[in-house]
Amino acid sequence: MKKFTYLVLFLLPFVCYSQTHRFIYSYKFIADSTKIDSLLYEETRLEVFDNHTEFVSNIGAKRDSAIANAIKNNENPANIKLSKGLFINNVFKSKKSTYSIEYVGIQPFKVIQQPLTNWKLTKEKKIIQNYNCQKAEINYGGRTWEAWFTQDILIQDGPYVFANLPGLIVKINDLQNQHSFLLIENYKVANAVTNFIYKQYLTPIEINKSEFNKIWNNFKRNPMGATEQFMNINPGLLNGKSFDNNGNEIDFTQKRRKKVCPKTDVKK
Repeated sequence: MKKFTYLVLFLLPFVCYSQTHRFIYSYKFIADSTKIDSLLYEETRLEVFDNHTEFVSNIGAKRDSAIANAIKNNENPANIKLSKGLFINNVFKSKKSTYSIEYVGIQPFKVIQQPLTNWKLTKEKKIIQNYNCQKAEINYGGRTWEAWFTQDILIQDGPYVFANLPGLIVKINDLQNQHSFLLIENYKVANAVTNFIYKQYLTPIEINKSEFNKIWNNFKRNPMGATEQFMNINPGLLNGKSFDNNGNEIDFTQKRRKKVCPKTDVKK
């Protein structure tokens, strides 16, 4: 019963409903650059809300939704067999900020991204997925990317961190074709919910991209197991301590005392 209670707390953002425009992108990527045949495929989604957009794994989002519905119907979420998905670096974009959730081992980080504005627009045009598209290029993450955007859909966004072109990105890939996104479907969704849900004990740490790269490189040189990393993240668990979302220690003894000896009014 306690596990169900904790899951309900983790999934509270699911009660925030909104209508969105959803764009499904096929994502193809080479998992191992030394093996050309290690090409993997996954569907991803760009969810366009009123004041921000979210880019996530499509199957991962379906899994989270199924878990939320199971809890709502008093069913065991452990019975959900959907995969978490391969794409785990969820991206949040708004006028105020852009950030991605990236992992070093099991520790999530909220990596602040600088808006991509240094696009080079070309005059090259062609039809892709029945959309009139124009080509643009940009350097990002040590790669040169080739994007095709359409002004048929006046949403200045696209897959992953890519945005700020004069229309929706229909297709984008790096010149080595190790990563590519292609728009394959779009439709309106009623009662959509946010995909950004943070679990207790694994709250993302906010850092910039260069700081994240240093931590990632250090982890590659000195990796540690998930259990060891989890206990390093939550040292209080070793002595039974627990903390709230503000980092304050929770006194469970005091909580139990209040339950056993509830306060009563004394009549005089």
